Amino acid sequence: MKNILLILTSSIFFVSACNPLTNKKEDNNSSLSILAIVAGSGSAVTEIPFQLVVGSETSYECNKLVAGHSEKHISESSNFYLKDARLYVHDVKLVKADGTTTDFTLSNDGVWQNGTVALLDFENATGDCVGGTTATNTSLKGFGTAGNYIGVEFKVGVPTALNNLTATSASAPLNSTAMYWSWTSGYKFLKLEWKTTDGVGATGTFHLGGVTCTGSGVTSNLSCSLPNIPTVRVTTTGAVTWSPTAKPVYLDVKALVNGTNTNVAAGGASLTCMSGNATAACKKLLNNVGVNEADGKTLTTQSAFYLKP
Repeated sequence: MKNILLILTSSIFFVSACNPLTNKKEDNNSSLSILAIVAGSGSAVTEIPFQLVVGSETSYECNKLVAGHSEKHISESSNFYLKDARLYVHDVKLVKADGTTTDFTLSNDGVWQNGTVALLDFENATGDCVGGTTATNTSLKGFGTAGNYIGVEFKVGVPTALNNLTATSASAPLNSTAMYWSWTSGYKFLKLEWKTTDGVGATGTFHLGGVTCTGSGVTSNLSCSLPNIPTVRVTTTGAVTWSPTAKPVYLDVKALVNGTNTNVAAGGASLTCMSGNATAACKKLLNNVGVNEADGKTLTTQSAFYLKP
C-alpha cells in the first residue's frame, strides 16, 4: 500500500512539475483532489482565510465609517473611509513549530487563483469603493499536507517572472486592469486607497509594486532593482497550534497606514505613494508592510499582517 501511495504521489508531482509558470494549470485542481485522498480526508489544510480589520474594528468594509478618538485614529483621522483594498499573494507555505515550512499549493479556479498567484479582494464596489468589483475574495484555496502548524508564510505581490504580462491578455487573476500599472508595465502588488473627512477632507493612495525593472516578463530575464515583494510570516503566540478557520490572517489597515497623516484638520494632507521608495510618503507604508525602502527587499519585521489573537 505504501508503494502504491508513493507511486501515485510521485506521478502527481511529475505532472505538476511539467507545467511552466505561466500555464493555466488545468490539471491543478484534480491533482489537489487526489492528494487530499492520499493524505486522508478531514486533516489537510485546504483554505486560509484573510480578514480586513482596522485596529479593534474587525468587521470593516467599504461604505463604513471608522470614527472615534485615541486608539481608533487611522492616519490621524477620526473620519476614515475605505476606497479600495486588494493584493496579490504567492509562494504560500505553512509554518511548523521548528521554523520549517510545508508548501501550500494554490488551486486554479479560473477567477481568483491560477495555481501560482491569488488575488485577495476586500472591496465590494459600494460607497467610496465605487468603480471596484461587487465580487470579493477573502481566502486562499489549495492544499497543504496534514500536520501541526503554528502559522503561515506568503509573499505579497506577483512573481517577478510574471510581472510584465499584460492585464488585457493575461488569464485570471492577472487580467485585472485595476491592479495593473500601465505607466510602468507591471502589476500593483497591493492596492490600498482611502479618504478622510476631517476638515476639508483628503485622500490616501498606496500602490505597492516592483520598480526600476528591466526585461519583458516571460520572454526574457526580468529583474527589478527594487522588487518590493515582501515575504510575510505570521505565527501564533507561544507556538500554539494554528487553526486557519478559527484564526484568519488579519490585514490591519490601521497598522498599515500608521505614521501617515491624511487629517487636514490636524496638519495633514492627501498622500500618494506609488512605490516611490525614496519618497517620505512611501517609507512608512513600505516599512509597515515589510519592505526595506533602500533595496526593496524584505525587512525582518512588518506590522500590517498578524493572526487573529
